[in-house]
Formats: sequence, structure tokens, C-alpha cells
Amino acid sequence: MEKKQKERKGHLVLVPCPLPSHMSPMLHLAKLLHSQGFSITVIHTQLNSPNQSHYPEFSFESIGGSMLESYSAFGGDVMLFLSELNMKCETPFHDCLIKMQLCSQYNPISCIIYDSVMYFSAAVADDLQIFRIVLRTSSAANYIGLSILDENDCHPIQERRLEEPVAGFPFLRIKDMPLFSSQKHTRKVLTCIFNGTKTASAIIWNSLWCLEHALFEKIEDETLVPVFPVGPLQKYSSNFSTDVLSEEQSCMAWLDKQAQSSVVYVSTGSVITMSKDELLEMAWGLANSDQPFLWVVRDCLVNGSDGVEQLPREFHESTRSRCRIASWLPQQKVLAHRSIGCFLTHNGWNSTIESIAEGVPMLCWPRVGDQRVNARFVSHVWRVGLQLEDRLLREEIDRAIRTLFVDEEGIQIQKRAKELKKKVEISLRQGGASSDSLGRLVKYIRLQETMIRLSNA
Repeated sequence: MEKKQKERKGHLVLVPCPLPSHMSPMLHLAKLLHSQGFSITVIHTQLNSPNQSHYPEFSFESIGGSMLESYSAFGGDVMLFLSELNMKCETPFHDCLIKMQLCSQYNPISCIIYDSVMYFSAAVADDLQIFRIVLRTSSAANYIGLSILDENDCHPIQERRLEEPVAGFPFLRIKDMPLFSSQKHTRKVLTCIFNGTKTASAIIWNSLWCLEHALFEKIEDETLVPVFPVGPLQKYSSNFSTDVLSEEQSCMAWLDKQAQSSVVYVSTGSVITMSKDELLEMAWGLANSDQPFLWVVRDCLVNGSDGVEQLPREFHESTRSRCRIASWLPQQKVLAHRSIGCFLTHNGWNSTIESIAEGVPMLCWPRVGDQRVNARFVSHVWRVGLQLEDRLLREEIDRAIRTLFVDEEGIQIQKRAKELKKKVEISLRQGGASSDSLGRLVKYIRLQETMIRLSNA
């Protein structure tokens, strides 16, 4: 540990959220900042903790112990999970930082970078007078949507208003707003997340200037702190896997045998569940489309039970020659494969930005939270996909897939997706917007380090 610390200038403490969709971008950021000369310590919970053997260049500290229950224990109520997570982590985090400050093996802490949903970090950093920066792992559009909900106390929303445009954000309908299945803890948690974001010294965003530049300008004007859109974080280290769940590399061999841009890749992330009826509608929609498809069916996908076992024999028999089902896949690698022509997704932000970065058109089936905002931007702002509205029906899935692969509308969507991929690639090159944001971020942290040293002299 001591060698890791002493050879580098600037010691950054990173605090990821244990949910896989949040852990992944934070670990990519850690890798990126390490490449810029910083020493990295990751303070994590024991729940879904990262595999330390994958990151020998980092130091790790664990907090929370056995106090934390898995996300599944909260019945899909993400706000209740986050509320409990923050309440149980604040004191252990404080104690951990004190221990690090007294330990000669660690360099002095230059900055704490925390996931915005780990808002307990803000109070502890302020108490210990440590400079802090927040990482937002969702889109700028989602942040604006949540701020509108927070300001107007729009929970819950009346059914008759769902199709109305959102005042001040006309890209969205009210039904597209980032709502959650339970409202009991939502107001409190959102307020804490916003306070932890607005009071940070800077905001790092896993997004791109070319996607959301007008929104970033608005956010900078409102928060009066610098914003650094450095995404997509996964593209800086494309061979660097951060998946907490197991992967099935064997599916890549199957993809190698498929025609270019012919396969529908289907995944609804690591958390979302569906009913058996929804599983069957999706299955037969895919089967009836006549396209080959690669489908991630997690063990607990169907309301906590094994989805594969609930697929009928007739489905397996009719799709055997053009279907592959896996329990989990290395998604970034799959989306980059030449055979993938469409991504049927729940539109979590990681999935959305990964698909954009690889130029893959999307078929959007959003369920909760930021997914609705992302899906609306995919289908109506960037126009690189189609959205399945409301109830999931096999006929609609079949029709949408055929549109993306065959119709003129689909051809134009494919063209725009490839053009957007080029913009992402340009952003990551030297002189591009994301590359420049990274450079500004590094200079900003170094400047703050210098100012702190001078003030303590």
C-alpha cells in the first residue's frame, strides 16, 4: 500500500454506490484518474464489493460490515435502499477517514469523489474539511427532470396529466419524468442527493458535451460550480471489466457466426424484474420478428425466479436455430460486436451511453427512474431508437424490430446512430470535448491541492 501511495502526487478517495450500474462508472473513473498520476483509495461497502485482485494499483477500505442488506431485500424500492444505505454508512465512513488520516501508509487525502447517491459522504467530508467532488452516473437530462420534480413536489402524478408536456422541459411528457415505484422515501432522498450535488466543489458527469451541452450550461448557471462531462467512462479503458456479476464469454463465439448488424441484443440490466406475462410477450415478439437474438435472462428476472424455466417448449423449439440465451454477458463487448444490429434495453444510463458509443440503434422499454427520460431522449431528441409505449405486447415488439431492420425509418435511425458514434469518438480524441473536460478536471484538482497546501502552510 505504501508504495502505491508514495510514488504518486495527489491522493483521491472514491466512494462508489454498491449497485452494479453505479459501481461500474466509478471504477472506470478510478482507473482514468490513476492514469493521470493520482493515487486511488476506494472506500466501499461489503455489499457487492469490487474484486480487489482486478485493481492491484488501488488501495481499498471497507465500511458497513454486515449491517447492509442486499438490494433485493427491499422489494425493488430503490429509494428505501438508498435511505438505509446512507444512514448506515455515515459513521463507519467518518471513522474510516479518521483512521486513514492517522495512518502513515496513506498520503494526505486531496479530495473525496463520491457517487451522488452516497450523499452521506458530503456531510462527513465537510465535517473533516476535506475537498469534495460529486460523480453523477446518470444523464444531465435526468438531473433536470429530478430537479423539476423536487421543486414542484410532483409526487404522485395524476393519470390524466401523463401525456402533458413538462413545463420548462418540453422535450419530456409528464409520463417520461424519472418516477420511482414507491414515493414514501423519494422526497427525502432526492433532497439529500441534490444538496450533496449542489454544494460540491465540482460535478463530474458520465455523459458527453455533444449529447447534452445545453443542459450542462443550464446546470453550471444554476449550481455555479464547474461541470466536467468526461464520458463515456467505459471507453477510456475498453478492455477493463468492472462487472460484479458473472460473465459468459462463450456467447461471443455464437455472435461471430451471425451476419453483420443482424442480431437483436436484449438485456434489461442487473436490477429490473418483469412479470411472467411480460416475459412471454417479449419472447414471442422476438420469435415472431424472424431476427436472430441474444437474450440476457437473469436467474431472478421474473419477479425473483428463474425466467428461462418459464419459457415454453414451443418457444425454444421455434427459435433454436437463431437464438442464444445467457444469464449475464459482458455488455460493452457485445455491443461492440459487428453482428449486433439493435439493442432492446430498459435504458439505464450505462446501457444507453454504451449503445450510443457503439452506434447501435435502441428499442427502448423503460421501467423506472431515469430510464424514461433516457428513452425519450433516445427516441425523440437524438432519434437513434424507438420506444415501446406502456404495456409490453408481442405485436409491438415484432413491429418495432422489423421497422429498425427493414423500413426506411429504421435505415435513417441506423444512419443517425452511426453519426452519433462518430461524435463520441471525436469527443474522446485529444482536443475533443470529453478529453478536454478530463484535462480541466485534473488541473482543477491539482489547483485545489495547491491552494489547500498554501492555506495550511
